[in-house]
Amino acid sequence: MKKTIGILIVLAIFLAGFNASAIAGYDAEVIHWWVSGGESDALQVIIDEFESRGNNWIDTPVKDSYHAKTAAISRLFSGNPPTVVQWHVGVMIKDLYEEGLLGDVNAIAQTEQWQQVLPAVIWDYIYIHDKVVVVPATLHGQNWLWANQKVLDACGLNMPGTWDEFKTALSIAREKGYIPLALGGQAWQENLLFHCVAVAIGGPDFYLNAFVDHDPKTLSSDTMVKIFKSFIELRPFTDKDSPGRGWSETAALLINEKAAFQVMGDWAKGEFIKAGLTPGKEIGCALCPGTENSYLAVSDAFAMVAVKDDSALKAQARIASIIMDPDVQKRFNLKKGSVPVRSDVSLDGFDACAKLAIQTLKTGRVLPSMNMGNPALVASAMVGVIHNFWNNPAPDPEHATRELAAAIKEARF
Repeated sequence: MKKTIGILIVLAIFLAGFNASAIAGYDAEVIHWWVSGGESDALQVIIDEFESRGNNWIDTPVKDSYHAKTAAISRLFSGNPPTVVQWHVGVMIKDLYEEGLLGDVNAIAQTEQWQQVLPAVIWDYIYIHDKVVVVPATLHGQNWLWANQKVLDACGLNMPGTWDEFKTALSIAREKGYIPLALGGQAWQENLLFHCVAVAIGGPDFYLNAFVDHDPKTLSSDTMVKIFKSFIELRPFTDKDSPGRGWSETAALLINEKAAFQVMGDWAKGEFIKAGLTPGKEIGCALCPGTENSYLAVSDAFAMVAVKDDSALKAQARIASIIMDPDVQKRFNLKKGSVPVRSDVSLDGFDACAKLAIQTLKTGRVLPSMNMGNPALVASAMVGVIHNFWNNPAPDPEHATRELAAAIKEARF
């Protein structure tokens, strides 16, 4: 009997050691800007999956994308890098990789055949010098119009289908005592609204010529003047507390039935869902009037920092595989408000707005958002001109058009 017990103890010790080795865990510090309620809930799906496999997620949240990227760059150059940094899929990733600041996840991407399930608008920006250098997590659209359905009903309104209908709806909402257009008066939010107007007024080809290819004639055209005019016409429909307000606080105005409409990317759905409102029901959704056949794509990604430490490399590999796991993609994006970046994920359980997004991605024009299609200096130049124009007490669309063309030209060269 004693011999049997001894054998069992030895076997238990052996198996404990074997299991510990088989599921050896790794530490990963991750800098990110997903700090709102809905974003945090979505990110927790990835964190839980990572930690359930015996790893340790070291969370380093920063209040917004600008400050998160600034903090990440500072850490990268100071010799004290995190393991992973959140970024946007886009042109700047190439610059970071060519500076030697990022590693790659090419081995995993090839093994798991990511190219076969990722849309071209994503793949073309993450595949650099024959290597996959970041892990895309979301496929968002930024040209969405949201509305509180109770407010619409109180105003006798439907979701507007044209630009003129939208302006009429804003006027009626104002007459009824609601904030017509909830806008957070931060430069990036003003810029997002401007680019929706640009696609609505100019069309997708104009948008690409102006804001991706930077064609001088397009940037200086009468159409651009018209876009600035149409953009500034929306300012009287915003509220006095708009300046400096965050996007999630602005979404709360819809949630609390204080505002009729908000133009914001579909990450806003995470806030609506957390508040118990169903997009497509209590919260109306449509692509911004005039942009129904276009999708201004935004994709959040996680970049693996260039490191040599073996445990850090293994932690990065695990995070990459987890983010792209089809089941994780579904559970994560259901909370995040985006649609899965993988094309092979079932849409069962996704709301009507997500299904509209998928249909538009299949049949419409997929356009790179400003941050996706532009180097940092060019994007910053655009944002500066648009922000100054919006906040000018006496805005001049013709002057702003000339200023935008000049600013882009200077930033490019």
